[in-house]
Amino acid sequence: VSLCSSFGLKPSTLVEHWEVFYLNSQLEKNTLLNSHIDKFRVFLQTQQRNDFIREHGGVHIYTKDDLDTFFTGDAMLVDSKTPNKVVGSREAQYITPPQPRVKVTPRQVPSPTTPFSQRTTKCTVQFVFNDHLPDASSSAVDDIQQSEDLVLRKLKDVRRCQLEELSTGLKPGCRYMADQVESRFNELERRIKKFVQAFSEYESVPLSQHVAYASQEKILVVGRVCYDTEEADPNAVLLEGSVEYSGGHRVRLDLREISQFSLFPGQILVVEGHNPSGHCLVASRIFYSLPLPPHSAPDDNPLAKRQATDLTVKTQTPQPLHMIVASGPFTTSDNLSFEPLMELLAYARNKRPNVLLLMGPFVDAEHPHVKQGITDRVLSHVFQEEITTRLEDYCQFLGAGARVILIPSTRDVFHDRIFPQPPFNSFMFEDSSQQISLLPNPSVFRLDEVSIGCCTTDILRHLSSEEAARNPPGTSSDRMSRLGAQLVGQRSFYPLFPPALGTCLDLAVNPSALDLPCTPDIIVLSSDLVPFVKVESQPRTENLTTLLVNPGRLAKGAMGGTFVEAMVTLPSTPQLSSIGARAKLSFIKI
Repeated sequence: VSLCSSFGLKPSTLVEHWEVFYLNSQLEKNTLLNSHIDKFRVFLQTQQRNDFIREHGGVHIYTKDDLDTFFTGDAMLVDSKTPNKVVGSREAQYITPPQPRVKVTPRQVPSPTTPFSQRTTKCTVQFVFNDHLPDASSSAVDDIQQSEDLVLRKLKDVRRCQLEELSTGLKPGCRYMADQVESRFNELERRIKKFVQAFSEYESVPLSQHVAYASQEKILVVGRVCYDTEEADPNAVLLEGSVEYSGGHRVRLDLREISQFSLFPGQILVVEGHNPSGHCLVASRIFYSLPLPPHSAPDDNPLAKRQATDLTVKTQTPQPLHMIVASGPFTTSDNLSFEPLMELLAYARNKRPNVLLLMGPFVDAEHPHVKQGITDRVLSHVFQEEITTRLEDYCQFLGAGARVILIPSTRDVFHDRIFPQPPFNSFMFEDSSQQISLLPNPSVFRLDEVSIGCCTTDILRHLSSEEAARNPPGTSSDRMSRLGAQLVGQRSFYPLFPPALGTCLDLAVNPSALDLPCTPDIIVLSSDLVPFVKVESQPRTENLTTLLVNPGRLAKGAMGGTFVEAMVTLPSTPQLSSIGARAKLSFIKI
């Protein structure tokens, strides 16, 4: 109570400070000594002084060196006010000789010089996808705004787009850590059953054969890919059947007759072949890609229908979607000042997009200052001070029409470390106008007529290390496009099983949160791999494609990374109904 009263702290805040002091001091015993209280009091004083210096950088902190200056000045003032006072010889020897007056100036706290702040180029375009399409500043919709003054244009509110969440992710506050072997078994069985149902509708062929059924004739079986070795090897592939159709039996899969394939553990396959002995299935054809249809047909125009009845939409003319996408970390590895995020928000203020999509990690658990415990701030406070405050200021600057979408990561040190992952708690933001949308990881949502899927778990890197692939002799294929297409074909954000180390996969709460409810127009996958954009065509459909996008990391080490600025126009002709023909993506180095 005395400490709370002395330092003006709430009990909960005092507990947080004590936890930081306890960890930094490496106290092993649970006994509280008077010496600990004294050290804790000094710790609170130091922390309050540092916070004051951080907030008031130009204020001078007086030290012992300043005492002579003040005492000398005061003595001179006293002497000037009492000219008739006679100083005796005995008193004179104790008086400090007069010194020239020193001018006291506030101590300036120098701003630290970082490699990021010393970079020579800022916000440079690395490459552009569909460079021939107009960008946000030259689109036909903004012709009226181009004739106006730049200041007046920036005073206008950003157009508010429609947001609809399509996936069923986890809810905040859900209870987890109840994952068992049974829940994982049930999820694998569910995936096989759904794939069998989809294949039966797709090919009109029933699947009920046992994987170990001995037959000289060709049969169709379904199962899950497993490896007989620790490393990916096309010669050590096993096919595990479902419990319902095959009793969970496994057979070796002979791929000598297959010239091109891409396999990984957990992948659901439909194999056509023959099994003479019942122990080895010689495959002649394999099916592992059954994409879902898109959320809405391109010829339908529900936006125009909604605009005729929705009074909140002010214009009857469909407008393009302008979006900025960035993936964390949002600060460099040498500090927690979040300089890349500040540069990104400054760029967004100038460009004024409809949507700012930010994908975690925000406060990275892999950051050196976090791992080593160098920071003296509570990590949840770091998020509120560096992320929340800046985003609220950004929304206030652009007006009520601007949207910000936040998707967490399992590397966020203050959030639930589980995948699939619930969204951030809404109490962390003071968002009265509902401009900041908090979505789970992974999630699928729709902005106007563009469906977007997002996942912050690095599934591309995980699949890359577990893939066993083969191409016909003399040919090659794009690996990133091939890996991204696996998510669409398997209808899952994370079809790999067993998961990679550190994934924190939990299939007990809501395993269907990993499913794709539809084939999105754009799939954004945060990855440490090279930034890219790939166009994936959907089979048996015309003018329907999916854009696979890796925006890269906004911060890489002590330097800046990349982000994406996207401009998606509405289809004007059936030939331009494909998202790959009407989306312009600019990869920009921060």
